[in-house]
Amino acid sequence: MRSLTYMTDPKPRVFAAKFTFPFPVTPLIPDRGKVVTRRIDIRCGEKVLWYERFRKAAYVNTLVWMIWTVAILLPIAPFSYLQPIMAGGGAGTWFLVGYILFLAAAVVGFIGISSLAFVIEVHEQRSPNYSIMITGFILLYAGILASCLLLGIAGATGGYAMVIQTSTVTVAQNLLSPYVDPITAASSIAVAGTGLTVYAMATAKATKS
Repeated sequence: MRSLTYMTDPKPRVFAAKFTFPFPVTPLIPDRGKVVTRRIDIRCGEKVLWYERFRKAAYVNTLVWMIWTVAILLPIAPFSYLQPIMAGGGAGTWFLVGYILFLAAAVVGFIGISSLAFVIEVHEQRSPNYSIMITGFILLYAGILASCLLLGIAGATGGYAMVIQTSTVTVAQNLLSPYVDPITAASSIAVAGTGLTVYAMATAKATKS
């Protein structure tokens, strides 16, 4: 009794399965006495699985957030100043906002986009426009990373002046003011990236077989 075996290609991994038919079959190759193995590649659109890209970006962002957390917890200077800066309020609030926003947008947000892209690409078999998607991805990633890190740096600088050096509010405001425009620009870039990403996924077209 011959068997015919079909196996999916493990790269890229969309699903893994092995199907064996325990009945006589006619192999589609000249050597009729051997098991036939077919490899099936499942790719979407421009041969880019966007859910995998966003998932890997979420992994990187999680690592950055973990490093940020460890820096807050380190008991050695200058890292030991970060907790009093966060607790002191005022300019230190900027640091706390940047820390929480990075977790919410760069980690949880990218996981959410990856899940949505998985549904669109794998289950619905639709492909987002490559040019729009790559532009949105770059703008979103760069905008979130820049705005959150700038918030953290600004908050740490202004909070250090207020809490550790006991400077006046005016001094702290002067230290924060140069960061306002860059943070606004970075946030605008992140918003534009989000819009492009959502638009690309909303208008995704059926993948050609």
